[in-house]
Amino acid sequence: MLLGMTASAQGILQVEDQTNPSDVYTSTNDQAALRVRCHHDIALSFSSSMDKTANPFNTVLEGSDSIYYIEFPTGPRYRGRILTISAPGYFPIDVPLEMEPKQLLSIRLFDPNSQVDAGCYRLHRNKGVEEMKNMNYSEALNQFQLASECSDTDSTENAANLALVDSLIQLRKEADQAFQLLDYSKAASLYSIIVGLNSYDTFAIDRMNESNTKFSSECTVTFKRAEAYFDEREYEKAKVLYQKIIDNGCFQATMATDRIASIDRYTTAKADHANIVSYEWLNGAPIGIHYGRYNMHKVGGFFHLNLHPKVFDAIREECTVGDKPEIQMGFGWTVKIANPVWIHFGPGFGAKLYYGDYMKDKFPGKDGKPVAADDLDPRGKLSKTNAAFYINPELGITAKYSYFALRLTYQYRFALKKDLEDFIGKHRIIVGVGVAF
Repeated sequence: MLLGMTASAQGILQVEDQTNPSDVYTSTNDQAALRVRCHHDIALSFSSSMDKTANPFNTVLEGSDSIYYIEFPTGPRYRGRILTISAPGYFPIDVPLEMEPKQLLSIRLFDPNSQVDAGCYRLHRNKGVEEMKNMNYSEALNQFQLASECSDTDSTENAANLALVDSLIQLRKEADQAFQLLDYSKAASLYSIIVGLNSYDTFAIDRMNESNTKFSSECTVTFKRAEAYFDEREYEKAKVLYQKIIDNGCFQATMATDRIASIDRYTTAKADHANIVSYEWLNGAPIGIHYGRYNMHKVGGFFHLNLHPKVFDAIREECTVGDKPEIQMGFGWTVKIANPVWIHFGPGFGAKLYYGDYMKDKFPGKDGKPVAADDLDPRGKLSKTNAAFYINPELGITAKYSYFALRLTYQYRFALKKDLEDFIGKHRIIVGVGVAF
């Protein structure tokens, strides 16, 4: 596999044991020695886990290699010695040293990615890697093809490198084409894949960032245009732009999805004439208005308000004894039974006013009569307003056909003060006629 494309900038040195069992280190005591060979371009330094210093006592240049000689004491107390070898630009290497008196050990350090003395395959492979880092993918492909012809080729690794550079060439071609066609979403995605395969590709990084910026800007502009159409109730134009936002994977896709669902609900309701506005007549509160949604496939809701004209006189304090202005409202749910019939049901509440002073435990409808003349103020209006409150659960049916609707509602009333239940009345029927749209 290709090495080093996404790794740290630090290099890795490998160790090769070159010890000859017949080699002997001549010393006055029981010392042993280590001979370290490495290319002279890589400067080595040494430290030991058991010695104060591990400095070479001699360093010689042999060809292109530097050879370091280091002397170590031996004996049982030095079992488990670790020699750490360091070089600028490389990770340190720990080398275990188990040494016997008079022994001479030899090791060679080399950079497997170096082009110096690398052999045919590694030479072309390393050149290919460098060309890939420099974004020269055609030349990288050429080097990997040359590497495949070497006698020491690693066929598995080289096949992977060839496949990788082929992918990078194809991806770059497709990404550049998408960028030129202003398809910034696709371009950003392709450049991102390239960066994932080759983190050294600064061109792909710049193009990816630029594509993302332009893509985000396009999404914002498109969403604003869609919102403008939505606000102007040009829903078909808005829906096209919202769908484009979803298809392109813009960050506003969730909001666009909600908008399309809202438009679809509105369009369906409009086609089904699901909205009904009707005039409602109720004994005691003949002025009524109702609005509801009567959906074909799901539960809807409704609300109505009914009142007596004298409610407005009550607000102006112009009512007299005998006036009984009433105001009540209801709300609830609508469910289709079978087209064109729906049922509606829900709770409600209301109040019925009465005027004058009443004796204790005397109420309208229960042997109670207000004291009238003596309680009138100088303006001829009553001095005391009373209210009978109630709750009114209701159930009814609605029939609608095309643009016309008819509603019939039954109310059962619970007086909050039992003595007033006759005054309020236990049962009521509401009749409504309206339009569906």
